[in-house]
Amino acid sequence: MTLITKFKKDIGILNAAIKNDVFLDIKHPKLYKKICRHYQNEVYLDGEDPERDYSLILECIRQDLKNVMEVS
Repeated sequence: MTLITKFKKDIGILNAAIKNDVFLDIKHPKLYKKICRHYQNEVYLDGEDPERDYSLILECIRQDLKNVMEVS
């Protein structure tokens, strides 16, 4: 299942996160946790460096949203 189909109702929040208007881990921790699980097979999140983990997740979101925009 793709990010877009799985988190369809949260696309606005995800767009705001990649623009650094909102921090998912602070404002939407439950959503952030779900997204981390969504990407668990694509990136390694060790939990040792939360800033690194957050950056990796945002980059994944950015790429997925970019790919959808290119296809549309």
